Amino acid sequence: MTRPSLFRLVALGTPIAFSLLALPARAQVVRGSVRVLGTAQPIPAANIVARDSAGNTLATATSDDQGNWALKVGRAGPFELRVRRLGFEMSTTQVREQPVTDTLEFDFMLTEIATEAGAVTVTAESALNERRLNEAIRRGWKVFEPELVAQHRNRAQNFSQLIRSVGSASVLVSGADGGCIRTTRSPGCLTYVVDGQVLGPTAIIIPSDIYFFAILSPSESRVQYGDRAPNGAIAVYTRSRLDRQPGRRPAPGPRRP
Repeated sequence: MTRPSLFRLVALGTPIAFSLLALPARAQVVRGSVRVLGTAQPIPAANIVARDSAGNTLATATSDDQGNWALKVGRAGPFELRVRRLGFEMSTTQVREQPVTDTLEFDFMLTEIATEAGAVTVTAESALNERRLNEAIRRGWKVFEPELVAQHRNRAQNFSQLIRSVGSASVLVSGADGGCIRTTRSPGCLTYVVDGQVLGPTAIIIPSDIYFFAILSPSESRVQYGDRAPNGAIAVYTRSRLDRQPGRRPAPGPRRP
């Protein structure tokens, strides 16, 4: 009997925990959605955290405008997935270690609750990814900006296709999605870094979730990530509901020729 390639669990209502025959011995992509119980409306900006039994954070993600999210856990189970969003009851799912090698998928259905807040002072500032973009440009990284990525991400089926589509003579793509990507400056595989989390030389990244990405040289990546990215890095930043719309260029800064 053939084992299914995709596992989906729907978490409903109040704080709950499920057990799933899940997670392989190697790092595994975990993805899914967060929606409102009863209406199935997507919940953006929900915080999804994977934690081990000692309470250490293994990976984090934030749901996009459609309520979708994805993260990569850098170890085998067991671990806990916890979903939080202001105005909703928290939901948790327990994932246990089993010899399964495919992607896991979880759909969380959260219950709305009344939330009281004290006085709040709001200071206008740019979205987090806008600041990340300006900082990447300031550092002189080779940045593939949101306008360019937006033209190609929905047509690409995987990150390798996106890299080929946007085009860069200095980037060498080999293998399938999430495989080794090199540059003409280094024979070693670049290290994937998603929203500041160092994943390693392989990763599965959904192109439609990407806001912008940058290629770092070995010297740049060693300054930024140390020995975790010795051959250079691909720094990917995923989309947020606070991100600016394509069309307005970021503040100018030094650019690599």
